[in-house]
Amino acid sequence: MIFGRRNRKAAEAPVEVLDGDETTRDAEVSQADLDEDAAEIEGASSTVDDGTDEPLDDQFDDEDADDPDAGEGVRADGPFDHSEVDLDADDVERLTLGPLVVTPVPGMNLQLHGDEQTQQIYAALAMYEDSGLELALFASPRSGGLAKELLEDTIEEAEQAGGSAEVAEGPFGPEVRRVLPVEGPEGEQLFHVSRIWLVEGPRWLLRGTLMGQAGMSEGEEPPADVFVEFFRNVVVNRDDEPRVPGELITLSLPDAPAES
Repeated sequence: MIFGRRNRKAAEAPVEVLDGDETTRDAEVSQADLDEDAAEIEGASSTVDDGTDEPLDDQFDDEDADDPDAGEGVRADGPFDHSEVDLDADDVERLTLGPLVVTPVPGMNLQLHGDEQTQQIYAALAMYEDSGLELALFASPRSGGLAKELLEDTIEEAEQAGGSAEVAEGPFGPEVRRVLPVEGPEGEQLFHVSRIWLVEGPRWLLRGTLMGQAGMSEGEEPPADVFVEFFRNVVVNRDDEPRVPGELITLSLPDAPAES
């Protein structure tokens, strides 16, 4: 497969390393803690709250998650596993963040969030105008099924935090639309609004948390369209280390943009 069918010309995206306690805010949305550690997953089936009676279990196709040739699954247009693409087939500049290869778009900034003391990087945050998309990578079992378990867990955690969450159909299958109460800089009540994408590949799960103005958009409407394309073009190169399902896979600093 030749990669980069819909690529925009990549920019030299600034890369900034931030401590895990840093947060990003705009005039309307306050971002909650970006570094969510992988928790023990205890999944259960649920009913989708999007006007249909289709069980949540039926909305996820576990077979497609571990099948590179699955042409009708949510990953038909990306994100991709490294075994499914040829990164040498074009001249697009990319950034390699350890197990993740990303293609920034012009005007996009990239921040890496982690623990300054341990030098571990837990997530990458792509910022474009007044919106952002956080990427986090998790180990998934060969049989798949982690996406719907994490989705159920995300809903439960939101409700326990005094917020709300519902499942809707998104560009990558079922997505969580979440609203969390947060305290503003002067003690005022604010709300963090986000959309969460959960996509499984061969032995990995990529979580995308869309926030800011894009987190309040619908489907692929602007300004979410830029991040949908960015997320589709992510390539995952998971290592062969044995890992517990749900384990967070750390990222690394890029040496330089990958050039074919």
